[in-house]
Amino acid sequence: MPIDRFFFAGPLTPDLVITGDEFHHLKVVRIEVGEQIEIVNGKGSIATGTLTSLDKRSAHLTLANIQTTIRKPAHLILGIPFMRPNKLEWIIEKGTELGADAFHLYPAQYSEKLQLYPNQIERLHNLTVSALKQSGRLFLPSFEILTSFNELFATEGTILFGDVDPKAPSLLTIKPGKTALFITGPEKGFSTEEETLLSQKAKGVSLNPNTLRAETAPIAAISILSML
Repeated sequence: MPIDRFFFAGPLTPDLVITGDEFHHLKVVRIEVGEQIEIVNGKGSIATGTLTSLDKRSAHLTLANIQTTIRKPAHLILGIPFMRPNKLEWIIEKGTELGADAFHLYPAQYSEKLQLYPNQIERLHNLTVSALKQSGRLFLPSFEILTSFNELFATEGTILFGDVDPKAPSLLTIKPGKTALFITGPEKGFSTEEETLLSQKAKGVSLNPNTLRAETAPIAAISILSML
């Protein structure tokens, strides 16, 4: 992947104008008129763009070689509890790099945080864009901010969770379906009510012989699932 890759949220058309954060990024890396960059839109499209002009708030590009890739049927989702921003940001950034297709964020009974504010959600979205560009991915992961633990189980497909029971089978032995949701818990673990629901509606698996932190478990899960 070239160093100079930029993001545009809409359809890629032959004539494109970049503004906002991506325009600022273009100015920071000092792209000059006549130079080429890559543009991705997070929906499977990629193109080569030539910078034709710059003004104070926007950059004008001429695009060529616009290509679109069809999303693979596999869909990997991480169900993550609300937690401290620095931990959640790390999970979202690395999860995007490792191949998560979606993040379902939920309020666990023992969550360190009970809600996410709009500026925090915007920050998480910006991290997925940055990780998308850095990792060479073409599809931007989506977010769902859930209001309850129960909403996780509306997902159609294989539902798994990190189980600390030493008798739990390893995730490496599981054959997930085309859609797989992996649920991890907060630092203090799942509540009794949450454990009951998980035992009824999901399959517990082991990620590692050791006990993993709340921010480590999702990364271990997506690393294994993306290879499976």
